[in-house]
Amino acid sequence: MNKERLVNTFLDLVRIPSPSRNERRVADYILNFCNANGIEVYEDDANIEYGGNAGNIVAILRAENKKRLMFSAHMDTVLPCDEINPIIDDEVIHSDGTSILGGDDKCGIAAMLEMMLNVKSLTDRPELIFVFSFGEENGLNGPKYMDTQQLGKIDGAYILDSSGRPGEIVKGAPYFANGVLKVIGKEAHAGICPEKGVNALCVAAQAITQLHIGRVDEETTCNLGEVKGGLAYNIVMPSVEIVFEARSLNHDKLENLLNQVHLVFKETCSELNARFESTVKIQTPGFMIDEDDEISRAVVNACEKIGLQAEFKTSGGASDANIYNSKGIKSLNLACGMSEVHTVQEYLRIEDLVKTTELITALMEEYK
Repeated sequence: MNKERLVNTFLDLVRIPSPSRNERRVADYILNFCNANGIEVYEDDANIEYGGNAGNIVAILRAENKKRLMFSAHMDTVLPCDEINPIIDDEVIHSDGTSILGGDDKCGIAAMLEMMLNVKSLTDRPELIFVFSFGEENGLNGPKYMDTQQLGKIDGAYILDSSGRPGEIVKGAPYFANGVLKVIGKEAHAGICPEKGVNALCVAAQAITQLHIGRVDEETTCNLGEVKGGLAYNIVMPSVEIVFEARSLNHDKLENLLNQVHLVFKETCSELNARFESTVKIQTPGFMIDEDDEISRAVVNACEKIGLQAEFKTSGGASDANIYNSKGIKSLNLACGMSEVHTVQEYLRIEDLVKTTELITALMEEYK
């Protein structure tokens, strides 16, 4: 491994603005990198239906009659990212405080590109597939729109997109539901004839008091994130919309929670002469990989070989691993050192970037 080259690749990548739907320049960087180094690469057209300006980039290091190992990282970042000025201070990379850093997920991209250069000439290795996805931050869209059948059979997949230190392994992430709960009451003049109206907010409030909002149990949460309604201070509120989300590591628990929410709102609206509508549904599949699974044992062994302590955990957020798993590509999400992500305080330790590259290279040895 060439540490200086690895760091410079990361710095190159984070200096390129790539908000969701505008990953073109990063995609071109990866395409040019692969072409310049004789690495097979292609771009799919999954972005056409999605509407972004770049497809998923897939690079392949061929190996005949070998197992097939996949790594994946996403090209887009959250805002603000118009101008990122990375600064190295005591072996830690951070922004100048006016933007994110972009380590989420360009540390994963840099590690994958460095690995390609280090192992492409090896003959005793598995076939390696490197996926650089678009639109993760706004809905896991890269794998969602991708025809994953084009990837062929995958024996193990590792997504490089979790915060935390290398060695931390996300074995499970929640099923996710969201949408709008709408209560429709009846408007009336608030001072002359309020009794002729049905205040939608009051009806919704009565329903909400019957629900458990926040931490439901160790696997399940729900939240009321936005409330929109009302016409004027002197009009009984005719309707209210509540933006709702719920998550659970257990699919049945999430289904039961959604059924309870809908039942409570329906019954309360019926009792108080209001109507109820909902767009809430499960939007993102969850996953849970056993710690004894082959892909789990492989990463534990790889961690041991490079002096890391493997630690399995579950996450409250989703990643591309959610979609890959739902499409039959068994995947784990690996921590790669990104810290304080989605903030202007984001930083990355250079040692974590190096260890991430060492880890995925050691993983390759487990799939010979």
